[in-house]
Amino acid sequence: MMSETSHLPFNNVSLCRLPHIPPGQCLLYPGHTNNEWTRQSTAWAVGGAIGAFLSIYPAGRFGRQRTLGFNGVIMIAGAFVQMFATDIDTFAVGRGISGIASGVAVNVLNNYLREVAPKQWRMFYMVMFQVVAAATALIVSALFFAIPKLPTSEWHFKPLFGGPIVIGLLVLATMRFIVESPAWLLLHQREDEAKEAMARLYVGDVQAPFAELTESMRVQTEEVEASSSKLALLVSSRYRVQFAIAIVLGTMQQLAGLPAMVVYGPTIFKNIQLADLRLSNIFINFGRCWTMFIAAAFFGHRYMRRALLLRFSLIMCVAALGFTLCQVYPNTTTHWINLVCLLLFMGPYSFSVGSLGWVISTELIPEALAPTSGAFATFGSWTAQFLIGVFFQQIASPSHWGTQAFAMFSVIIFVFAIFAFFFVPETSNTTSMEVRALYVRDEFSSECNDHTGVDIVTPKEDI
Repeated sequence: MMSETSHLPFNNVSLCRLPHIPPGQCLLYPGHTNNEWTRQSTAWAVGGAIGAFLSIYPAGRFGRQRTLGFNGVIMIAGAFVQMFATDIDTFAVGRGISGIASGVAVNVLNNYLREVAPKQWRMFYMVMFQVVAAATALIVSALFFAIPKLPTSEWHFKPLFGGPIVIGLLVLATMRFIVESPAWLLLHQREDEAKEAMARLYVGDVQAPFAELTESMRVQTEEVEASSSKLALLVSSRYRVQFAIAIVLGTMQQLAGLPAMVVYGPTIFKNIQLADLRLSNIFINFGRCWTMFIAAAFFGHRYMRRALLLRFSLIMCVAALGFTLCQVYPNTTTHWINLVCLLLFMGPYSFSVGSLGWVISTELIPEALAPTSGAFATFGSWTAQFLIGVFFQQIASPSHWGTQAFAMFSVIIFVFAIFAFFFVPETSNTTSMEVRALYVRDEFSSECNDHTGVDIVTPKEDI
């Protein structure tokens, strides 16, 4: 629901600075300064980073199911503050609370879906979460059309900020139907409940997969108990490489430049004579929704994760460079090429780091450590979004890099592709112990390599 404030009449910078604001402009807290607007815009990202870390304790102590249920209450609280805020600073507090709920949801849901999904369908289930997020943004963009051009009351648009109340109520209403993660139950020595949960989740005989999961969780429990803390174990020689890769993947989910690309959306569509700029958000979010769905439904179980990540990252790199050149040399032809570059950036983003950033980063880390690792990866993602939100428009101003600013993302993506080539392993259809065997050499790893019968591709083997 972050895109609620992207409606241009809420904050048309050039018009909000005028002594007499034209009717229908600067609707949200008229007279706000640019700094105040930046604070409320970035409050969600700050809250998301905080929420990621706050999710570690309840996800481990109370379980994935109850943590998600508690989070529904936070969603409702944040939406109420936003909807009834009488000034922009209180509104920013509400955005921050909603951001906390987003940070918790991203970390806990990604790990929950990883733990309950069959390994061959893991990418489908995890990316469907992102499809729903994109669909929510699409709905919000569509609701902009319900706002009159000349609203006579703030309640013509304030209910838009109460949207998370609906989501929070749905979460609370459906939590009783959510099956707790068998992995979490085994971590807490609740074996009978874990077996019952697996029987509810999967069709057919679950004895073999349950025995494999039980042994995996036994090894993980022993590792955690032998360490001073989960974070200490993550930065130890056993897991520090996987942990670092997970943080990079999570950070690149936003640092790849999609938030900055969205900033250009209205300008791109205005240049090709699109009359209603609200349609630009519709097109962008519709494109995200469908490309993410294609990634989930058709790419996830057909292609290897590493190959998708590398090849589509390189396409993004070229598209970002082409986009920059179109900004530097504007004319009627390049305006249309700009739109093509936008499509060539967003599609490959969904097929690479946009979808795989969360998938691979969770698959690299054993279930017992995943919420802690995921919190750092999610923190990296929200931090990147915060930095882009605060600094990119300054970098793109004529007094700094101007029309050449977006080239920085082409360089960042290229460096990331090199990093992925050398360090990111193949994780398709693997268990956490099979991935662990790539980095940890001990008795269990040797047994895992000898008996799984699964080919595990290490970096550089599949290119």
